[in-house]
Amino acid sequence: MTAACWQSLRIFQTKVQRSSPGFLFKTQVCYENVDCFSNHKPFDNSLEALPESPEEVDVTFTFFMRGGPANGVKFDYKDTNVNIIRTSGFTGNKPTKMIIHGYMSSAYEVWVHNMTNAFLSRGDFNVIAVDWKVGASKMYQQSVSNTRVVGALCAQLLARLRDTFNADMTKTHVTGHSLGAQTAGYIGNRIPGLGRITGLDPAGPLFEDYAPEVRLDPTDALYVDVIHTDAVPIHDAGFGMKSPCGHIDFYPNGLNEQPGCPPPVSTTLEQLLTMAFTNAFESVACSHERAEGLFTESLLQGPCKFTAHPCSSYDDYVAGRCPGCGSGPCPVMGYDSFLANRTGTFFLTTNGHSPYCREITAGFNNF
Repeated sequence: MTAACWQSLRIFQTKVQRSSPGFLFKTQVCYENVDCFSNHKPFDNSLEALPESPEEVDVTFTFFMRGGPANGVKFDYKDTNVNIIRTSGFTGNKPTKMIIHGYMSSAYEVWVHNMTNAFLSRGDFNVIAVDWKVGASKMYQQSVSNTRVVGALCAQLLARLRDTFNADMTKTHVTGHSLGAQTAGYIGNRIPGLGRITGLDPAGPLFEDYAPEVRLDPTDALYVDVIHTDAVPIHDAGFGMKSPCGHIDFYPNGLNEQPGCPPPVSTTLEQLLTMAFTNAFESVACSHERAEGLFTESLLQGPCKFTAHPCSSYDDYVAGRCPGCGSGPCPVMGYDSFLANRTGTFFLTTNGHSPYCREITAGFNNF
């Protein structure tokens, strides 16, 4: 984080502390049957905001299966009757896919619906859409902190599916966008052997440059793949992480705003923290949200593939100054990224509209 961003963050932190005398002295909260959460390091990234209670965050899970109810079966985090889950058609012998939305979003967004259908079209999966709209619609630093409770509740659900239905956690895949990607990291911390996490433009503000315990990192699952679509600085309305945070990190179109998106609107970290542009969030989040569409398209198995190449920079990639992928295949960004068994940073170019996949015939060195 730049010095200017740190200064803005600290100024805002002082304002919050002065307006909330008790806030300064509260360093831990405990929620029955969930966990205790402190704001001591390394969890000092939310300006001392502590996670709200499960009741305040209001997490629900909707189960979708092939042949199941069209609107899914809803399961509240407080529910103890697992027969509700059985009515959805959930079975432990199927791989499970969990989808988690991010800031100022919900599980009822079109992209979640599209991704759910794409998963079910791709395979006979259990699909779980996680909704935490209430907790994700607070001041940004509070929503950042709330991801810890959401992660704990999601992990509890997965543990219940493991213990009750014999669901295989190594075949469980959590896909999260923005704050949902950071939430996925917290799930992985609590579920040993979690199979896969896909981070869709993981949220950057208040996570970038923090310790791995606080943010998504490769230790959170057996395989962590990340698509970065909004890695520009926060003052250019960048909401995603710039730094690699997975086993494999894809940077479609480099560190630039995504093609087809409007020019970035200048903003500041304090504007984000105070929700000063809440009503305009959709218009400035075009690049941030592009990762959702890219991953969904990768599920559809079209003839075009998001083939990516290792390179030192996107400029070198465009100029064709990258080493090839050797004797093995280059990775394909998205759902099939694991097939190439690659790690590292990879670049590719996409279209500015759906279909996003773009065939590139650039010359690369075959080292």
